[in-house]
Amino acid sequence: MLSRVAENLYWMSRYIERADNLARLVTAHQNELLDATSNLTGEHEWHPLLEVTSMGDANSQEDVITYMVSSQENADSVRNCVFLARENARAVRDQISEEMWLELNALWLDLKQIPESDPDRHSRICEMTVRSSLLFRGIEHTVLPRTDVWAFVQLGEYLERADKTSRIVDLPNFLPAHEAAPAWNTMLRACGASAEYRQRFGGEVDATSASTLLLFSATFPRSVRFCVKKIDELLHQISETDEGEYLNEAERATGALLARLNFSGVEEIGAMGLHDYVDSLQIVFNRIGYEISQRYFLLRRDAPPASAEDYVNSRMQAQVSMQQ
Repeated sequence: MLSRVAENLYWMSRYIERADNLARLVTAHQNELLDATSNLTGEHEWHPLLEVTSMGDANSQEDVITYMVSSQENADSVRNCVFLARENARAVRDQISEEMWLELNALWLDLKQIPESDPDRHSRICEMTVRSSLLFRGIEHTVLPRTDVWAFVQLGEYLERADKTSRIVDLPNFLPAHEAAPAWNTMLRACGASAEYRQRFGGEVDATSASTLLLFSATFPRSVRFCVKKIDELLHQISETDEGEYLNEAERATGALLARLNFSGVEEIGAMGLHDYVDSLQIVFNRIGYEISQRYFLLRRDAPPASAEDYVNSRMQAQVSMQQ
């Protein structure tokens, strides 16, 4: 497969997953605020979401919800992620099914038609994005042959999902102590894990049980451990390397992280604290993404970026410029 095609498939999938996760988080937080008795008011209620999604240093004149959901200047807004997913899909229309393209294109056109004056604009954007991403993934699972095309689409999905689940778990770190406990309900809702939590643990939501589910479950599809296991399988499928061996640095980093999650995760949280542990996971996810780009996408480039962060930033800036 051409490196350009693989890259477009991978980023198409990452961007739709990023839009879906952010839309879920905004919706869950909004619902939690309606039920909560909080001392935080106005934009301060939304500041923790900016921090957990690494948008906290944004210098924008827009209000927080607009910046996160519909801003054109924020490369990671829900709207821009949908746009970037569509642009990547458009570049590889001959590789994906017609239904996948039509779903992404229809979502983008529908979002553009929502007037700025609509008081429910942001809620509608989030609802439409979550619904469309579910349809998109359903179409993908139903019609894509299990070839390298499928593998790169899935690779983008699970790497993005693992990263975002780990960030969502870190939400209490950015809240006042008296607000941290209710935030676990928000996190479970954002990850679609409320029903699974009740099945496993029942009763009131507590931090230990919720973090265990979202980080270490071997069966829940949005847990970090589940996603990393899928990433490991997909990388081996692409390279045709036997399980337990590695052919490149992406496979080695993923295998090492999977072993860490399988055998020492809970103990590490006890030793490091949840925030530092989650930070360490995100560093590894950035490294895996960087190594994937080095191995499979940068074959045609003379001067690849020097770091994982440089690569992601340059990729986003280049594509957002297409809207200008």
